[in-house]
Amino acid sequence: MAWRASGVAPEAQPMLRLLAEEYPLRELHDGVARVDEVVVELVAEANRLGFAIERREGLATVRYGRLCDAGRALGTLLAGLVGRQESLAEAPAFATLGICLDCGHNATIKPAHLRVWLRRLVLLGFNAAMLYTEAGYRLPDEPCFGYLRGTWSADALRALDTFASSLGIELIGGIQALGHLEQLLKWPAYASCRDTEHTLLVGEPRTTALVEKMVAHWASVFRSRRLHLGMDETYDLGRGGALDRYGYRPGLELYTEHLAQVVEICRQQGLQPLIWSDVLFRLAGSGGGHYAGDKQSVARIAAALPAEVGLVYWDYYSPEAEHYRQRIELHRALGAEPMMASGVWSWPNFWHDQRSTERNAGACIEACRAAEVSELLFTLWSDDGAFWELDSNLAGLAWVAERCHGDGQVNDSRLARRFGAVCGGDWALHRTASRINEPLQSCCVIWDDPLLAIYLRHIASTRPGALAEAEQHYLAVAQALEPHRAQRAGGDLNHAWLVARLLATKVG
Repeated sequence: MAWRASGVAPEAQPMLRLLAEEYPLRELHDGVARVDEVVVELVAEANRLGFAIERREGLATVRYGRLCDAGRALGTLLAGLVGRQESLAEAPAFATLGICLDCGHNATIKPAHLRVWLRRLVLLGFNAAMLYTEAGYRLPDEPCFGYLRGTWSADALRALDTFASSLGIELIGGIQALGHLEQLLKWPAYASCRDTEHTLLVGEPRTTALVEKMVAHWASVFRSRRLHLGMDETYDLGRGGALDRYGYRPGLELYTEHLAQVVEICRQQGLQPLIWSDVLFRLAGSGGGHYAGDKQSVARIAAALPAEVGLVYWDYYSPEAEHYRQRIELHRALGAEPMMASGVWSWPNFWHDQRSTERNAGACIEACRAAEVSELLFTLWSDDGAFWELDSNLAGLAWVAERCHGDGQVNDSRLARRFGAVCGGDWALHRTASRINEPLQSCCVIWDDPLLAIYLRHIASTRPGALAEAEQHYLAVAQALEPHRAQRAGGDLNHAWLVARLLATKVG
Protein backbone atom coordinates (compact mmCIF):
# COMPACT_ATOMS: atom_id res chain seq x y z
CA MET A 1 0.00 0.00 0.00
CA ALA A 2 1.02 3.62 -0.48
CA TRP A 3 -0.07 7.01 0.82
CA ARG A 4 0.45 10.70 0.21
CA ALA A 5 0.62 13.33 2.92
CA SER A 6 -2.03 15.36 1.09
CA GLY A 7 -4.53 12.50 1.50
CA VAL A 8 -3.86 11.62 5.12
CA ALA A 9 -4.96 13.48 8.25
CA PRO A 10 -1.89 15.02 9.93
CA GLU A 11 -2.52 13.10 13.17
CA ALA A 12 -2.30 9.78 11.31
CA GLN A 13 0.92 10.45 9.40
CA PRO A 14 3.30 9.55 12.27
CA MET A 15 1.43 6.27 12.70
CA LEU A 16 1.88 5.39 9.03
CA ARG A 17 5.60 6.13 9.20
CA LEU A 18 6.02 3.91 12.27
CA LEU A 19 4.04 1.09 10.69
CA ALA A 20 6.12 1.41 7.51
CA GLU A 21 9.17 0.28 9.49
CA GLU A 22 7.69 -3.22 9.40
CA TYR A 23 4.74 -3.30 6.99
CA PRO A 24 4.39 -2.53 3.24
CA LEU A 25 3.19 1.08 3.63
CA ARG A 26 5.12 3.38 1.30
CA GLU A 27 4.93 7.16 1.43
CA LEU A 28 4.63 8.74 -2.01
CA HIS A 29 6.40 12.05 -2.37
CA ASP A 30 6.63 12.98 -6.04
CA GLY A 31 6.25 9.60 -7.66
CA VAL A 32 3.18 7.63 -8.65
CA ALA A 33 1.90 4.42 -7.15
CA ARG A 34 2.75 1.11 -8.72
CA VAL A 35 0.06 -0.71 -10.64
CA ASP A 36 -0.29 -3.30 -7.85
CA GLU A 37 -0.41 -0.75 -5.02
CA VAL A 38 -3.49 0.51 -3.22
CA VAL A 39 -3.25 4.20 -2.33
CA VAL A 40 -4.78 4.85 1.09
CA GLU A 41 -6.46 8.06 2.19
CA LEU A 42 -7.19 8.55 5.90
CA VAL A 43 -9.91 11.07 6.75
CA ALA A 44 -10.53 11.90 10.42
CA GLU A 45 -14.16 12.35 11.45
CA ALA A 46 -14.51 13.20 15.12
CA ASN A 47 -18.08 11.92 15.45
CA ARG A 48 -17.55 8.60 13.69
CA LEU A 49 -17.67 5.38 15.68
CA GLY A 50 -15.14 3.00 14.19
CA PHE A 51 -14.22 3.20 10.51
CA ALA A 52 -15.63 3.00 7.01
CA ILE A 53 -13.56 1.84 4.04
CA GLU A 54 -14.51 2.53 0.44
CA ARG A 55 -12.39 1.03 -2.33
CA ARG A 56 -12.52 2.28 -5.89
CA GLU A 57 -9.95 0.56 -8.10
CA GLY A 58 -6.52 1.55 -6.74
CA LEU A 59 -7.81 3.97 -4.10
CA ALA A 60 -9.00 3.10 -0.59
CA THR A 61 -10.60 5.92 1.41
CA VAL A 62 -10.79 5.31 5.16
CA ARG A 63 -12.96 7.50 7.33
CA TYR A 64 -12.23 6.95 11.00
CA GLY A 65 -13.05 8.28 14.45
CA ARG A 66 -9.87 7.51 16.42
CA LEU A 67 -6.33 6.53 15.48
CA CYS A 68 -6.93 2.98 16.71
CA ASP A 69 -9.89 2.76 14.32
CA ALA A 70 -7.65 3.91 11.49
CA GLY A 71 -5.13 1.30 12.60
CA ARG A 72 -7.66 -1.53 12.47
CA ALA A 73 -8.82 -0.31 9.06
CA LEU A 74 -5.21 -0.49 7.84
CA GLY A 75 -4.94 -4.02 9.24
CA THR A 76 -8.11 -4.89 7.35
CA LEU A 77 -6.63 -3.55 4.11
CA LEU A 78 -3.27 -5.26 4.66
CA ALA A 79 -5.16 -8.53 5.06
CA GLY A 80 -6.96 -7.99 1.75
CA LEU A 81 -10.38 -8.15 3.37
CA VAL A 82 -11.92 -5.40 1.20
CA GLY A 83 -12.17 -6.03 -2.54
CA ARG A 84 -11.52 -3.52 -5.33
CA GLN A 85 -15.07 -2.19 -5.56
CA GLU A 86 -16.20 -3.03 -2.04
CA SER A 87 -17.02 -1.05 1.07
CA LEU A 88 -16.79 -2.07 4.71
CA ALA A 89 -17.80 -0.35 7.95
CA GLU A 90 -17.02 -1.59 11.44
CA ALA A 91 -17.53 -0.21 14.95
CA PRO A 92 -15.80 -1.17 18.20
CA ALA A 93 -17.86 -2.54 21.08
CA PHE A 94 -15.69 -0.80 23.69
CA ALA A 95 -14.31 2.70 24.14
CA THR A 96 -11.12 1.24 25.62
CA LEU A 97 -9.75 -2.06 24.32
CA GLY A 98 -6.41 -2.85 25.86
CA ILE A 99 -3.94 -5.34 27.22
CA CYS A 100 -2.24 -5.69 30.58
CA LEU A 101 1.20 -7.14 29.88
CA ASP A 102 2.93 -8.79 32.82
CA CYS A 103 6.50 -7.56 33.11
CA GLY A 104 6.69 -8.08 36.87
CA HIS A 105 7.88 -11.70 37.07
CA ASN A 106 11.39 -11.09 35.74
CA ALA A 107 10.04 -11.10 32.19
CA THR A 108 10.39 -7.47 31.18
CA ILE A 109 9.84 -7.18 27.44
CA LYS A 110 12.62 -5.33 25.64
CA PRO A 111 11.66 -1.89 24.29
CA ALA A 112 12.34 -2.87 20.68
CA HIS A 113 10.03 -5.87 20.94
CA LEU A 114 7.36 -3.89 22.74
CA ARG A 115 7.35 -1.56 19.74
CA VAL A 116 6.68 -4.58 17.53
CA TRP A 117 3.77 -5.47 19.78
CA LEU A 118 2.39 -1.94 19.76
CA ARG A 119 2.31 -1.96 15.95
CA ARG A 120 0.40 -5.21 15.96
CA LEU A 121 -1.97 -3.99 18.65
CA VAL A 122 -3.08 -0.90 16.74
CA LEU A 123 -3.55 -2.90 13.53
CA LEU A 124 -5.85 -5.21 15.50
CA GLY A 125 -7.76 -2.25 16.95
CA PHE A 126 -6.39 -1.93 20.49
CA ASN A 127 -5.93 1.52 22.02
CA ALA A 128 -4.48 0.86 25.49
CA ALA A 129 -1.56 -1.09 26.94
CA MET A 130 -0.97 -1.39 30.66
CA LEU A 131 2.53 -2.42 31.71
CA TYR A 132 2.35 -4.41 34.94
CA THR A 133 5.70 -4.02 36.67
CA GLU A 134 5.39 -4.65 40.42
CA ALA A 135 8.84 -3.25 41.34
CA GLY A 136 10.45 -4.00 37.97
CA TYR A 137 11.49 -0.46 37.12
CA ARG A 138 14.26 1.91 38.12
CA LEU A 139 13.31 4.34 40.86
CA PRO A 140 15.67 7.22 41.75
CA ASP A 141 17.57 6.67 45.01
CA GLU A 142 16.02 3.20 45.42
CA PRO A 143 18.69 0.82 44.05
CA CYS A 144 16.81 -2.30 45.13
CA PHE A 145 14.01 -1.58 42.66
CA GLY A 146 14.52 -4.08 39.87
CA TYR A 147 17.88 -5.14 41.29
CA LEU A 148 19.23 -8.10 39.29
CA ARG A 149 15.92 -8.22 37.40
CA GLY A 150 14.71 -6.88 34.08
CA THR A 151 13.85 -3.19 34.35
CA TRP A 152 13.05 -0.10 32.32
CA SER A 153 14.70 3.27 32.81
CA ALA A 154 12.63 6.45 32.90
CA ASP A 155 14.03 7.49 29.52
CA ALA A 156 13.08 4.14 27.98
CA LEU A 157 9.53 4.48 29.29
CA ARG A 158 9.20 8.03 27.94
CA ALA A 159 10.39 6.89 24.52
CA LEU A 160 7.90 4.01 24.53
CA ASP A 161 5.12 6.38 25.52
CA THR A 162 5.92 8.70 22.62
CA PHE A 163 5.91 5.74 20.24
CA ALA A 164 2.60 4.42 21.58
CA SER A 165 0.98 7.85 21.51
CA SER A 166 1.84 8.19 17.82
CA LEU A 167 -0.17 5.01 17.26
CA GLY A 168 -3.13 6.22 19.32
CA ILE A 169 -2.35 3.81 22.17
CA GLU A 170 -2.52 4.91 25.80
CA LEU A 171 0.33 3.46 27.85
CA ILE A 172 -0.74 3.02 31.47
CA GLY A 173 1.61 2.26 34.33
CA GLY A 174 0.79 -0.76 36.45
CA ILE A 175 2.57 -0.98 39.80
CA GLN A 176 2.01 -2.38 43.27
CA ALA A 177 1.49 0.15 46.04
CA LEU A 178 0.70 -2.33 48.84
CA GLY A 179 1.16 -6.05 48.11
CA HIS A 180 2.96 -8.37 45.66
CA LEU A 181 6.26 -6.69 46.60
CA GLU A 182 8.17 -9.71 47.88
CA GLN A 183 11.01 -9.12 45.41
CA LEU A 184 11.52 -5.68 46.97
CA LEU A 185 10.72 -6.39 50.60
CA LYS A 186 13.21 -9.26 50.83
CA TRP A 187 16.00 -6.66 51.01
CA PRO A 188 17.01 -5.41 54.50
CA ALA A 189 16.73 -1.79 53.34
CA TYR A 190 12.93 -2.17 53.46
CA ALA A 191 12.60 -3.90 56.82
CA SER A 192 11.06 -0.79 58.37
CA CYS A 193 8.16 -0.74 55.90
CA ARG A 194 7.48 -4.49 55.77
CA ASP A 195 4.24 -5.87 57.19
CA THR A 196 4.37 -9.36 55.72
CA GLU A 197 6.83 -10.82 53.25
CA HIS A 198 5.02 -9.21 50.32
CA THR A 199 2.94 -6.41 51.88
CA LEU A 200 3.91 -2.89 52.89
CA LEU A 201 3.39 -1.67 56.45
CA VAL A 202 0.42 0.69 56.51
CA GLY A 203 0.93 3.88 58.49
CA GLU A 204 4.73 3.76 58.40
CA PRO A 205 6.26 7.08 57.18
CA ARG A 206 8.84 5.15 55.12
CA THR A 207 5.97 3.40 53.33
CA THR A 208 4.32 6.73 52.52
CA ALA A 209 7.58 8.21 51.24
CA LEU A 210 8.19 5.15 49.07
CA VAL A 211 4.73 5.26 47.50
CA GLU A 212 5.14 9.00 46.86
CA LYS A 213 8.31 8.22 44.88
CA MET A 214 6.57 5.48 42.90
CA VAL A 215 3.63 7.66 41.94
CA ALA A 216 5.79 10.67 41.06
CA HIS A 217 7.96 8.49 38.84
CA TRP A 218 5.04 7.20 36.75
CA ALA A 219 3.45 10.63 36.60
CA SER A 220 6.64 11.87 34.96
CA VAL A 221 7.10 9.18 32.29
CA PHE A 222 3.66 8.62 30.72
CA ARG A 223 1.16 11.01 29.17
CA SER A 224 -1.71 9.01 30.61
CA ARG A 225 -3.23 10.48 33.73
CA ARG A 226 -4.22 7.02 34.92
CA LEU A 227 -2.05 4.82 37.14
CA HIS A 228 -2.93 1.30 38.21
CA LEU A 229 -1.85 0.88 41.83
CA GLY A 230 -2.51 -2.87 42.00
CA MET A 231 -3.19 -3.46 45.73
CA ASP A 232 -4.77 -6.88 45.06
CA GLU A 233 -4.62 -10.14 46.99
CA THR A 234 -3.38 -8.52 50.22
CA TYR A 235 -5.34 -11.02 52.29
CA ASP A 236 -2.74 -11.19 55.07
CA LEU A 237 -2.74 -7.42 55.55
CA GLY A 238 -2.08 -6.51 59.18
CA ARG A 239 -0.96 -10.03 60.16
CA GLY A 240 2.80 -9.36 60.32
CA GLY A 241 4.68 -6.26 61.43
CA ALA A 242 1.43 -4.33 61.69
CA LEU A 243 0.11 -6.82 64.25
CA ASP A 244 3.21 -6.31 66.38
CA ARG A 245 2.96 -2.54 66.10
CA TYR A 246 -0.77 -1.85 66.35
CA GLY A 247 -2.31 -5.03 67.63
CA TYR A 248 -5.18 -6.49 65.64
CA ARG A 249 -6.92 -4.15 63.21
CA PRO A 250 -9.41 -5.35 60.58
CA GLY A 251 -7.92 -5.74 57.13
CA LEU A 252 -10.51 -3.50 55.50
CA GLU A 253 -9.70 -0.72 57.97
CA LEU A 254 -5.98 -0.89 57.18
CA TYR A 255 -6.63 -1.20 53.47
CA THR A 256 -8.92 1.81 53.21
CA GLU A 257 -6.59 3.89 55.38
CA HIS A 258 -3.73 3.18 52.98
CA LEU A 259 -5.95 3.65 49.95
CA ALA A 260 -7.05 7.10 51.12
CA GLN A 261 -3.42 8.09 51.58
CA VAL A 262 -2.38 6.82 48.16
CA VAL A 263 -5.36 8.51 46.51
CA GLU A 264 -4.23 11.81 47.99
CA ILE A 265 -0.72 11.23 46.62
CA CYS A 266 -2.21 10.57 43.18
CA ARG A 267 -4.35 13.69 43.44
CA GLN A 268 -1.25 15.78 44.09
CA GLN A 269 0.33 14.33 40.93
CA GLY A 270 -2.80 14.85 38.82
CA LEU A 271 -3.43 11.12 38.40
CA GLN A 272 -6.55 8.99 38.57
CA PRO A 273 -5.81 5.86 40.64
CA LEU A 274 -6.98 2.43 39.51
CA ILE A 275 -7.01 -0.65 41.74
CA TRP A 276 -7.86 -4.32 41.37
CA SER A 277 -11.19 -4.69 43.15
CA ASP A 278 -11.00 -8.27 44.46
CA VAL A 279 -9.50 -7.52 47.86
CA LEU A 280 -12.24 -5.05 48.77
CA PHE A 281 -14.86 -7.77 48.53
CA ARG A 282 -12.71 -10.31 50.38
CA LEU A 283 -11.87 -7.97 53.26
CA ALA A 284 -15.43 -6.65 53.55
CA GLY A 285 -17.16 -10.01 53.22
CA SER A 286 -17.40 -13.21 55.19
CA GLY A 287 -14.79 -15.27 53.40
CA GLY A 288 -16.97 -16.32 50.50
CA GLY A 289 -14.27 -16.04 47.85
CA HIS A 290 -13.59 -13.45 45.17
CA TYR A 291 -16.40 -10.95 44.62
CA ALA A 292 -18.79 -12.55 47.11
CA GLY A 293 -20.90 -9.60 48.15
CA ASP A 294 -24.03 -9.23 50.24
CA LYS A 295 -25.80 -5.96 50.96
CA GLN A 296 -23.79 -5.35 54.12
CA SER A 297 -20.39 -5.87 52.52
CA VAL A 298 -21.33 -3.75 49.49
CA ALA A 299 -22.39 -0.97 51.85
CA ARG A 300 -19.10 -1.21 53.76
CA ILE A 301 -17.09 -1.00 50.55
CA ALA A 302 -19.12 1.90 49.15
CA ALA A 303 -18.69 3.87 52.37
CA ALA A 304 -14.91 3.39 52.35
CA LEU A 305 -14.21 3.85 48.63
CA PRO A 306 -12.89 7.26 47.54
CA ALA A 307 -14.82 8.64 44.59
CA GLU A 308 -11.69 9.09 42.47
CA VAL A 309 -10.73 5.42 42.51
CA GLY A 310 -11.35 3.38 39.37
CA LEU A 311 -12.13 -0.28 40.00
CA VAL A 312 -10.65 -2.94 37.73
CA TYR A 313 -12.58 -6.19 38.00
CA TRP A 314 -10.33 -9.12 37.08
CA ASP A 315 -11.86 -12.50 36.34
CA TYR A 316 -10.51 -15.15 33.95
CA TYR A 317 -11.84 -18.51 35.03
CA SER A 318 -15.51 -18.91 34.16
CA PRO A 319 -16.96 -20.10 30.83
CA GLU A 320 -20.37 -18.64 31.75
CA ALA A 321 -21.37 -15.14 30.63
CA GLU A 322 -23.87 -14.88 33.49
CA HIS A 323 -21.03 -15.26 36.00
CA TYR A 324 -19.40 -12.07 34.70
CA ARG A 325 -22.68 -10.21 34.29
CA GLN A 326 -23.60 -10.69 37.94
CA ARG A 327 -20.26 -9.41 39.16
CA ILE A 328 -20.32 -6.43 36.82
CA GLU A 329 -23.63 -5.45 38.40
CA LEU A 330 -22.13 -6.04 41.86
CA HIS A 331 -19.49 -3.41 41.06
CA ARG A 332 -22.14 -1.05 39.77
CA ALA A 333 -23.96 -1.40 43.09
CA LEU A 334 -20.97 0.41 44.59
CA GLY A 335 -21.70 3.39 42.38
CA ALA A 336 -18.66 2.56 40.23
CA GLU A 337 -18.43 1.64 36.56
CA PRO A 338 -15.77 -1.09 36.44
CA MET A 339 -13.05 -1.60 33.91
CA MET A 340 -13.15 -5.30 33.05
CA ALA A 341 -9.94 -7.35 32.98
CA SER A 342 -10.32 -10.69 31.24
CA GLY A 343 -7.39 -12.84 30.19
CA VAL A 344 -5.66 -14.11 27.10
CA TRP A 345 -4.39 -17.40 28.46
CA SER A 346 -0.64 -16.99 28.50
CA TRP A 347 -0.30 -18.75 31.87
CA PRO A 348 0.60 -21.30 33.15
CA ASN A 349 1.59 -22.47 29.71
CA PHE A 350 4.51 -22.89 27.34
CA TRP A 351 2.27 -21.72 24.49
CA HIS A 352 -0.89 -19.64 24.41
CA ASP A 353 -3.94 -21.70 25.36
CA GLN A 354 -6.39 -20.87 22.58
CA ARG A 355 -9.13 -23.12 23.91
CA SER A 356 -9.19 -21.43 27.34
CA THR A 357 -9.12 -17.97 25.77
CA GLU A 358 -12.06 -18.75 23.50
CA ARG A 359 -14.05 -20.40 26.29
CA ASN A 360 -13.46 -17.97 29.17
CA ALA A 361 -12.58 -14.66 27.52
CA GLY A 362 -15.31 -15.30 24.98
CA ALA A 363 -17.91 -15.58 27.74
CA CYS A 364 -16.56 -12.43 29.38
CA ILE A 365 -16.74 -10.46 26.13
CA GLU A 366 -20.32 -11.63 25.62
CA ALA A 367 -21.25 -10.40 29.11
CA CYS A 368 -19.44 -7.09 28.69
CA ARG A 369 -21.11 -6.37 25.37
CA ALA A 370 -24.54 -7.16 26.80
CA ALA A 371 -23.90 -5.07 29.91
CA GLU A 372 -22.46 -2.20 27.84
CA VAL A 373 -19.18 -2.11 29.73
CA SER A 374 -17.04 0.59 28.14
CA GLU A 375 -13.49 -0.51 29.04
CA LEU A 376 -12.05 -3.99 28.60
CA LEU A 377 -8.49 -5.22 29.15
CA PHE A 378 -6.96 -8.60 28.44
CA THR A 379 -4.28 -9.62 30.90
CA LEU A 380 -1.25 -11.64 29.85
CA TRP A 381 0.29 -13.04 33.02
CA SER A 382 3.69 -14.71 33.26
CA ASP A 383 3.09 -16.60 36.50
CA ASP A 384 5.61 -19.05 37.93
CA GLY A 385 8.68 -17.95 36.04
CA ALA A 386 7.52 -16.59 32.70
CA PHE A 387 8.11 -19.80 30.76
CA TRP A 388 5.58 -18.70 28.13
CA GLU A 389 6.32 -18.16 24.45
CA LEU A 390 5.36 -14.50 24.49
CA ASP A 391 4.48 -13.98 20.83
CA SER A 392 2.20 -17.02 20.76
CA ASN A 393 -0.29 -14.87 22.68
CA LEU A 394 -0.79 -12.66 19.63
CA ALA A 395 -3.12 -15.35 18.29
CA GLY A 396 -5.32 -14.93 21.34
CA LEU A 397 -5.27 -11.15 21.00
CA ALA A 398 -6.25 -11.39 17.34
CA TRP A 399 -9.17 -13.63 18.28
CA VAL A 400 -10.50 -11.42 21.09
CA ALA A 401 -10.13 -8.36 18.85
CA GLU A 402 -12.56 -9.96 16.40
CA ARG A 403 -15.02 -10.57 19.23
CA CYS A 404 -14.73 -6.91 20.30
CA HIS A 405 -15.50 -5.36 16.90
CA GLY A 406 -18.48 -5.41 14.60
CA ASP A 407 -21.09 -8.00 15.49
CA GLY A 408 -18.59 -9.97 17.57
CA GLN A 409 -18.67 -13.05 15.36
CA VAL A 410 -15.42 -14.74 14.36
CA ASN A 411 -14.95 -15.84 10.77
CA ASP A 412 -11.95 -18.17 10.86
CA SER A 413 -11.00 -17.54 7.24
CA ARG A 414 -10.95 -13.76 7.66
CA LEU A 415 -9.20 -14.03 11.01
CA ALA A 416 -6.52 -16.25 9.46
CA ARG A 417 -5.87 -13.61 6.80
CA ARG A 418 -5.74 -10.82 9.38
CA PHE A 419 -3.44 -12.80 11.67
CA GLY A 420 -1.13 -13.57 8.77
CA ALA A 421 -0.97 -9.97 7.56
CA VAL A 422 -0.63 -8.34 10.99
CA CYS A 423 1.32 -10.92 12.99
CA GLY A 424 2.97 -12.92 10.20
CA GLY A 425 1.81 -16.26 11.54
CA ASP A 426 -0.18 -19.19 10.22
CA TRP A 427 -3.48 -19.31 12.12
CA ALA A 428 -4.07 -23.04 11.65
CA LEU A 429 -0.54 -23.92 12.81
CA HIS A 430 -0.89 -21.75 15.88
CA ARG A 431 -4.10 -23.52 16.82
CA THR A 432 -2.28 -26.82 16.35
CA ALA A 433 0.57 -25.66 18.58
CA SER A 434 -1.94 -24.66 21.24
CA ARG A 435 -2.95 -28.32 21.55
CA ILE A 436 0.16 -28.94 23.69
CA ASN A 437 -1.98 -27.53 26.52
CA GLU A 438 -4.15 -30.66 26.45
CA PRO A 439 -5.01 -33.36 27.44
CA LEU A 440 -2.71 -32.97 30.48
CA GLN A 441 -1.44 -29.78 32.10
CA SER A 442 1.83 -29.26 30.26
CA CYS A 443 3.69 -27.45 33.05
CA CYS A 444 2.81 -30.22 35.53
CA VAL A 445 4.19 -32.83 33.16
CA ILE A 446 7.43 -31.00 32.44
CA TRP A 447 8.17 -29.87 36.00
CA ASP A 448 7.21 -33.25 37.46
CA ASP A 449 10.14 -34.81 39.30
CA PRO A 450 11.59 -37.42 36.90
CA LEU A 451 12.28 -39.86 39.77
CA LEU A 452 9.22 -39.37 41.95
CA ALA A 453 6.81 -38.66 39.05
CA ILE A 454 4.18 -37.40 41.46
CA TYR A 455 1.87 -35.91 38.82
CA LEU A 456 2.31 -38.71 36.30
CA ARG A 457 1.73 -41.42 38.91
CA HIS A 458 -1.43 -39.61 39.98
CA ILE A 459 -2.71 -39.50 36.39
CA ALA A 460 -1.84 -43.16 35.82
CA SER A 461 -3.69 -44.26 38.97
CA THR A 462 -6.81 -42.14 38.48
CA ARG A 463 -7.16 -42.20 34.70
CA PRO A 464 -6.11 -45.57 33.27
CA GLY A 465 -4.79 -45.28 29.73
CA ALA A 466 -4.52 -41.48 29.90
CA LEU A 467 -0.73 -41.39 29.62
CA ALA A 468 -0.67 -43.55 26.50
CA GLU A 469 -3.38 -41.39 24.93
CA ALA A 470 -1.46 -38.24 25.87
CA GLU A 471 1.73 -39.60 24.31
CA GLN A 472 -0.03 -40.18 20.99
CA HIS A 473 -1.61 -36.74 21.19
CA TYR A 474 1.71 -34.97 21.77
CA LEU A 475 3.45 -36.98 19.04
CA ALA A 476 0.71 -35.99 16.58
CA VAL A 477 1.15 -32.31 17.47
CA ALA A 478 4.92 -32.59 17.04
CA GLN A 479 4.50 -34.33 13.68
CA ALA A 480 2.18 -31.59 12.43
CA LEU A 481 4.59 -28.85 13.51
CA GLU A 482 7.86 -30.44 12.40
CA PRO A 483 7.82 -29.18 8.76
CA HIS A 484 7.23 -25.63 10.05
CA ARG A 485 9.84 -25.41 12.80
CA ALA A 486 11.59 -22.48 11.12
CA GLN A 487 8.54 -20.23 11.44
CA ARG A 488 9.08 -17.57 14.10
CA ALA A 489 6.47 -14.91 13.29
CA GLY A 490 3.67 -14.65 15.81
CA GLY A 491 5.30 -17.30 17.98
CA ASP A 492 8.28 -19.66 17.64
CA LEU A 493 6.87 -22.92 16.31
CA ASN A 494 10.16 -24.68 16.99
CA HIS A 495 9.58 -23.96 20.67
CA ALA A 496 6.13 -25.55 20.49
CA TRP A 497 7.59 -28.55 18.62
CA LEU A 498 10.27 -29.04 21.28
CA VAL A 499 7.71 -28.85 24.07
CA ALA A 500 5.47 -31.37 22.30
CA ARG A 501 8.40 -33.77 21.87
CA LEU A 502 9.41 -33.41 25.52
CA LEU A 503 5.85 -33.97 26.70
CA ALA A 504 5.59 -37.13 24.60
CA THR A 505 8.90 -38.38 26.01
CA LYS A 506 7.94 -37.78 29.64
CA VAL A 507 4.51 -39.41 29.47
CA GLY A 508 5.69 -42.32 27.28
